[in-house]
Amino acid sequence: MLRLRVLGPLGAEVAGTPVELGAPRQRAVLALLIAARGGVVPVDRMAEALWRGRPPAKASVSLHAYLSNLRRSLEPGRPPRAPAAVLVTAPPGYALRLAGDAVDAWRFESWVRRARDAPAAEARLLLAEALGWWRGPAFAEHADEAWAAAEVARLTALRTEARELAVAADLRTGRVAQAATDAESLVRDSPLREEGWRLLALAQWACDRQADALSSLRRASAVLRDELGCDPGPALRRLEQAVLNGRLDVLRAAVPEPDDERPARTAPRRKGRGLFVGRGAELRAVDAAARAARQGGTVLLVTGEAGAGKSAFLDRAAARLRQDGWRVVTGCSPEYEGAPPAWAWTEALGALAREVPPAGPEGLTVPPQEPEDAAAAGRFRLHRVFASRLCAAASAAPLAVLLEDLHHADAETLALVEAAAAVTGVPLLTVAAYRPPTTPNRTG
Repeated sequence: MLRLRVLGPLGAEVAGTPVELGAPRQRAVLALLIAARGGVVPVDRMAEALWRGRPPAKASVSLHAYLSNLRRSLEPGRPPRAPAAVLVTAPPGYALRLAGDAVDAWRFESWVRRARDAPAAEARLLLAEALGWWRGPAFAEHADEAWAAAEVARLTALRTEARELAVAADLRTGRVAQAATDAESLVRDSPLREEGWRLLALAQWACDRQADALSSLRRASAVLRDELGCDPGPALRRLEQAVLNGRLDVLRAAVPEPDDERPARTAPRRKGRGLFVGRGAELRAVDAAARAARQGGTVLLVTGEAGAGKSAFLDRAAARLRQDGWRVVTGCSPEYEGAPPAWAWTEALGALAREVPPAGPEGLTVPPQEPEDAAAAGRFRLHRVFASRLCAAASAAPLAVLLEDLHHADAETLALVEAAAAVTGVPLLTVAAYRPPTTPNRTG
């Protein structure tokens, strides 16, 4: 079986044995035909390319000799005067006829295409092997030739995409430390590709390195502004807001929750798990509130300064509640402007709807501000539908709603907290976390 390599130095093997490809220009003939990816290359174009626009008078004779030598090397078992099956004559020139897996670059492209749609564990294996085929730059000895430029650029971009897909697969399979290391290498090699920065920040966040994640996102912004004069795209902006607001749902969309049934590992777990210490009294208060809520509904408020560990505390509280048989949903009030009203509740009820589809239409729609009478009537109906939805879900199984960053909440979010507090007769626990109001310094 014939195998050709261009992902690094040009090489060929027949039945596992390396074959000699000859002098530089003869080797360039083979590389040029590989770059054409099976297409026919006219003789005059080959001569122009091989002699860089100044072919000699007998260029076609030299070209024929190169092809004859290559045919003997690549098809050593071909009978005399039998037509070539690999380097074929195809008027007005020549073409390479090989199966898709005979050339490492063609095989690499096929495996990356498979990895795009494969499950994460399978994608990791495909990409690890495919990336291992690279032994240097594509078409390494001919990378400066004009005829190779387009194929070199295409394969280089495909290699970068494969590295990004590999990092994403590592994240989806919980290999966050490896993902962080590989993503650092990605952004060093391709600092203008936003996907590498996004993956780096996600990996650092998953490793409980929120400060590093924010630093990486801000480095990305600086690089893009300095090099391209543009701001980062929406994916990076949304991720920065998610890290700032502790939006674990965003993290979990890329990195699954660590499985407590897995064997112990040396890497740190998500915040609120392996790194959570203390807060015994506060957790006992959650347990007490949960017991009280089973008798007919309770609201528990959690307050603390920025950085005090409210998100980690809620994360651990959610785990304890789930272990005790509670269905837990979460929502977060965003720091940035422009979010729809009652967004924290929209998130929480959206998560609830995915677990327990509602019997009727689902969703929160806040009525318009004008006219006043119509708005008041609309809010009254909204609150009744809202309370009915909570009652129905909590009647099926004890329900805990955890709301983060209520200090950013709009008026409608707070009004619905009051509406949840008024729900009685079902096991409903509402936990709301917020920062205390800042007291201005007084002087004089």
